[in-house]
Amino acid sequence: MHFAKPSVLIGALILSACALLAGTGDARAQARRAAPDTERTVASGGLNREYILHMPRGAAASPGPRPLVIALHGALQPAGMMQRYLDLDAVADREGFVVAYPKGLNLLWNDGRSSIAGFIPLLYKRDDGRFIVDLLDRLVAEGIADPSRVYLMGFSNGGFLTAYIACRYADRFQAYATLMMTVPVGYSDSCRPSRPIPILLMNGTYDPIVPMFGRPTPGARLMSANATAALFARLDGCAKPEISSAPHARITRWKRCAPGGEVAYYEVAGGHQPPSQSTGAVDALASVLLGPRSSGLDAPEEIWSFFKRYGGPSAAPVAPETVIAGRPAQPATAPVASTSAAPTPPARPALALASTTGAKPAPLSGPAPILRNPDSPATAWQGIVPTTPGAPVAAQAAVPALHRPLVAGAPMPLQSDFVRAGTAPAAAASARTTVAMVPLPPPSPLRRRAASVQ
Repeated sequence: MHFAKPSVLIGALILSACALLAGTGDARAQARRAAPDTERTVASGGLNREYILHMPRGAAASPGPRPLVIALHGALQPAGMMQRYLDLDAVADREGFVVAYPKGLNLLWNDGRSSIAGFIPLLYKRDDGRFIVDLLDRLVAEGIADPSRVYLMGFSNGGFLTAYIACRYADRFQAYATLMMTVPVGYSDSCRPSRPIPILLMNGTYDPIVPMFGRPTPGARLMSANATAALFARLDGCAKPEISSAPHARITRWKRCAPGGEVAYYEVAGGHQPPSQSTGAVDALASVLLGPRSSGLDAPEEIWSFFKRYGGPSAAPVAPETVIAGRPAQPATAPVASTSAAPTPPARPALALASTTGAKPAPLSGPAPILRNPDSPATAWQGIVPTTPGAPVAAQAAVPALHRPLVAGAPMPLQSDFVRAGTAPAAAASARTTVAMVPLPPPSPLRRRAASVQ
């Protein structure tokens, strides 16, 4: 897989944004415009940063701290457009929680990679993770948000920032959700949340922007969606997952985790668009560039159903349930193990990394940088140890490696022509890994497939 041309990604997102703007004239959009929304600012990093605040209907009659969901928009997607497109406000009005829609500078987030949104060089080193935490603190200080019931979610570029914040500020939010995002491979070694975190992930099987099988991007090489979910399961110290089905989706849940941890991974039959109960002509137009928008599930409903089980006076979560037009998803007859299943964790699995060298695990307290050298163009491959003929085995083993598992026995894939740290030079000379082949897409009905790719 080659690097995607930045102009292609930018053009796709701009055109899809125009298409979504054209769909604001329906009845639901008219109702949302009547909602009591305000444009506000908060000081962060020496700048006045902007956000939209949506208070649920009836909030004036019963003032007081409420649950808060902070929703992060995608690249080149105005916050107001995401608000209209996502339909999260309708759930907020029904359930009584507050929604904040922060605005990225130039409609982009500095999301933990060494480039902005994965395709624009990092020229101005703003800390968007700190901005989101400052926004949370502001709303708590004003008595708007209940600090025991605050949640973070993000779409695409905003999803990358959500994962970055989950790794650095795990104690600030009760639960997280990402849409159409897979983490950089460097997170295997450097994502060190201070506690087990509940997180929900959704990915589209036909996503051309953030493919499920992973891809290199300027600033970081991305994991596959399966590996991303398995990573968070390892960080949460989870045992084998359970798999259930829903309309146009397969759901893998890791529920037997360290206290407070849970991972829900949705494989949605769709593109780079959040699933919705209702889709229309605007979604079909956007699908030309972003892939289809799946129906059957509704992303805001699923996410809030996940969020509301964490935090508040009673922190004990109830049994998870998938909301499908008022019907729960059909569970599998028995827990099903997958290739991404995490092993049974040792004690306090989310607080230390296991080492294959026998060294004492490093403590993971406090925020830590996600990428060891985020300004380097080689961050996509940091930590992978190339074969060095004649190099001492001890020297190779001392280098941090992405393929070193977080828990002893947890397999991690290796890149072609690389060997495990600590391999003897003689064995390393003949050791080679097998690279998984990405299946070819179905042939176009408009032209014949070249003979070279048969």
